[in-house]
This record gives sequence, C-alpha cells and structure tokens, in this order.
Amino acid sequence: MKVIVKTLFGAEELLAKELARLGAVNITAMRRALTCEADMRTLYNINLRSRLALRVLVPMVECRAESDTDLYDAVFEVPWEDLIDARSTIMIDHMSYSTRFPNSQFLAYRSKDAIVDRIREKTGSRPSVDMADPDVLLNVHATDESICLSLDASGRSLNKRGYRSTVLPTATNEVLAAALVELSGWTPEQTLIDPMCGSATVCIEAAMQARNIAPGMLRGDDFGFVRWLNFDEPLWREIRKQARAEQTSQKLSIIGYDVDTEALDVAKQTVLEMRLSPDVRVIRKALKDAARTTTEGVIITCPPQSEEETRREITDLYKEVTYRLSRTFPDHDAWLYSTNLKALRAIEYRSQEKYRIYNGSREGEFRMYPF
Repeated sequence: MKVIVKTLFGAEELLAKELARLGAVNITAMRRALTCEADMRTLYNINLRSRLALRVLVPMVECRAESDTDLYDAVFEVPWEDLIDARSTIMIDHMSYSTRFPNSQFLAYRSKDAIVDRIREKTGSRPSVDMADPDVLLNVHATDESICLSLDASGRSLNKRGYRSTVLPTATNEVLAAALVELSGWTPEQTLIDPMCGSATVCIEAAMQARNIAPGMLRGDDFGFVRWLNFDEPLWREIRKQARAEQTSQKLSIIGYDVDTEALDVAKQTVLEMRLSPDVRVIRKALKDAARTTTEGVIITCPPQSEEETRREITDLYKEVTYRLSRTFPDHDAWLYSTNLKALRAIEYRSQEKYRIYNGSREGEFRMYPF
C-alpha cells in the first residue's frame, strides 16, 4: 500500500534512510514528507520505531475533483465499512491549497458525508463525529492538482513519545531532538553534553537511540491503526515483542546542565521512569559554572530562542555561550540549534558545518563549531 510519512522540513533525507531500514520501498521525497510503499508490518514498525516521523497516513482516495459531488462520489466508492466500525467516532483533519476548493473545512464535511452515508448504507448504522478525541482520524489535503483523503495511522503526533506527563512550553520537539542527534554524528562511545538541556529532550532521545529503544514503545496501543477493523493484533504484539527484545543496555555518558528548576524536575523524573540513570545525568548548574574538561565529546544544545526567555539581549547571550563552550569544553564539537537566525549569525566563531531544519513552521539552523 502507498503510505505518506510526514516530518520536519530539513529532516526528509534522514527519514528516507530510516524508512528504508524499516522495510519501506519506492521512497520518494517531498516537502516535509515522503511517500513509500509498505505492507502492514512495515506500517506498524514505522509508527513504533521511527524517530523522525511526525505522522503516518494511508491514502484511500486520490482524485482530481471538479466539484464537491465528484469528491463525494469518489469517497463513497471506498469500502469504509471494512475499515471503520459504525459505532466509532471519526474526525477529518483538513488543509487546502486549492484555488477551486479554498475552504478545506467544506472538503472535510463532504468527505465525512460520503463516509458515513456509505457505512450506513452497508450496515444500517453510522459513525458519529468527535472533534476532541475521535476513534478514527482522517486527513484531507487539497491542491490544484488533486485531493487526497487518508486514514491517519498514527492518531496522535509521533513526537509525543509518552515518556513525560508534563510538557513545558519551551521543551524541544522530540523529532527535532532526534534529528539533531543524528545530524551531529554522535556515537554512544562518546560523551554527550547539553549545557542548556531544559527538560533534557536531546539527552533522552540520544539515550533511546543508543539503547535501541523504540520511540513509540511507551505509547502502548495508542495508535490510530489499532482502531481500524483490519487491525492485525497478533502481528502488532509480535512487532512490539521483537522491539523490546532488541533493546540494549549500552553504557553511556550523557550529561545535561541547566538552572531551570521546573525543567530539571521534569527531566529527572523522566530519566528515572525510563531507567536511564546513571548513564544520563541532569545537573542543576549554569554553563559558566560547568567544570572544564579536556575529555573529547560532542555538545548538542538549543539555546533560548528569544529575549523573553532570557531577559537579556539575545545576541550577547549567543556570543557568551560559544565563548564559554570554547573555554570549558575544548576538543569538543559544539552543535547549536536555533530558530533565531539573527542571534546565530552574531556568533563570532565560524561554523564548520550547517544544516537547515525547521521547528514546526519556524526556520532554524543547526551549526557545528569545532572547539
């Protein structure tokens, strides 16, 4: 079957390699997404194991509709009664870049009509709509070329790993953190330091990657495909069992520093619950107070993005951060990520490598300074 896998802008190449490792074939890159071919085992594995995917969609209707009636007829032809229980609740997420159908909500409404009418005709009952917590989530996406209606195999966004109950507004997106670890080239044999770790997303994602912990393992059965009528429960149990067996007990040296007590409390709780200590340590300490080390390692950090977070001139902060990193952690490759491009460009050191990767809709850069 055809599958669409969404990701962050700039992470498409990394995701393509990951999808190939997970068994997908005929992989084609798009903007913020890739298309591929996958069987049900691969579909389940992508949702469970992908560190770089945000959402996995299975297209059910792809058509060039001249009118809403054309769309209704195309959607009605799909045997939804084989996929969606009439007792379920549904919701259709929607987005349109079409000049013919600029109102994406209308497209979602007509698609919903066709789905429930088809199921009612075949079963005598129909699903209801739940905008808050639907059993089955769908997605309609329109351009001038075509309209695509997909089943959402993920349900909640895949960056929501399930490893923390408290998410702070400044927390780094988990998919972004995983991409930064991958781009940095860090290996488990090296020390990894995040001197402004916040709730330690980079540290945790690095540890999960090193120990081969599937990102979706803590979500249990909280995936969209579990509620489809064709859900293969024995296959899903087998895949989860295999992923659990492939976890390792790799010894690590990962350290996070910060002065934000609230963020550190969240970080420490997560590290304890995931049984990552003592290999992942989070310490209340400012960068200026960090002990100097000559041990080689890798630094990955996401400095504050705005003056509201720091209460000081942001370009001065970035200059100070890189100065202190160069003095405190010589012989380290220091990677900084920020969506504040002005502040990054104010840094007086020359970066050796640079990647462009978005944090949601915000353009960001990931730069390496070889101290």
